[in-house]
Amino acid sequence: MTDYTPLHLDWPGCLNARDLGGLPLTGGGTVRERALVRSESPSYLTDDGVTAAGAYGLSRIIDLRRPEELAEWPSRLADLPGYLHLPVQGADEPEEGPWVHLYQGLLDRHPELFARAVAAVADAPEGPVLVHCAAGKDRTGLVVALALSLVGADVDAIADDYEVTNERLAPRYVERATVPGYAAPAERRVPPTRQVILGALEHLGARHGGVAAYLTAGGVTPGHVRTLQDRLVG
Repeated sequence: MTDYTPLHLDWPGCLNARDLGGLPLTGGGTVRERALVRSESPSYLTDDGVTAAGAYGLSRIIDLRRPEELAEWPSRLADLPGYLHLPVQGADEPEEGPWVHLYQGLLDRHPELFARAVAAVADAPEGPVLVHCAAGKDRTGLVVALALSLVGADVDAIADDYEVTNERLAPRYVERATVPGYAAPAERRVPPTRQVILGALEHLGARHGGVAAYLTAGGVTPGHVRTLQDRLVG
C-alpha cells in the first residue's frame, strides 16, 4: 500500500473519472498531472459532464470497448477531436472464470491490441489522454497498468489505483443488483482486488519476459517508450 491519493474529476454522470497525476514512480518523483486520465464509459455523462470533460482539454480519447458495446452505448465524447476506438478484445471472445484468468487470457491473445492502445497514449497530441472502457476497471486497468509500468511507476501504487475503482463504482453495483434479471457470473460477483492486477503483471513477467518485452512484441517501439516517458514523467 502507498500514500497515493487519486485526483478524482467532477464529471457529472461518471463516478470513476480520475487523473493519475501524482502517482509515485519507483525511482522517485511522480506521474505528471493532466497527462493520463481514466474513467468508465462517457455514455454515463450528463450534459454538464460532457461540458466538464471537454473543458479538461482532452487531446485524445481512447475507447477500448467492443463495437457492439459502442453501438448500444454510444460515447458522448465521440465528436471531440482525438477520439479513437481501439478495442482490445474480439466480439465473440471467451471470458474466462476468475478475474485473474480473464486478464491473462486477454493479454495472451492480444499483445498487438494492447500495444496499439499504449502507443496511442504515447503519440497523442499535447494534453490529457483519457483511457476508458465500460466500467473503467478491467480493460482500462490493464492498459493503464501497462503504460504506467513502462515508465517506472511504483507497482504498489498501480495496484492501489486499480482497487480505487471498486469504491468509486460501488453505488452503481448496488443499483444494478436491484435490476430484475441482472446477474453477473458467479465467479466475478466479488469486485477484483489489487491482487488481480498484480497477478496480471506477474503473469507478463513469467510468460512474456515482462511488460516492456510484451509490448515490444506487440509493436511498441523505443520511440513510443521515449514519448510515453516524456508525456507521463517529463
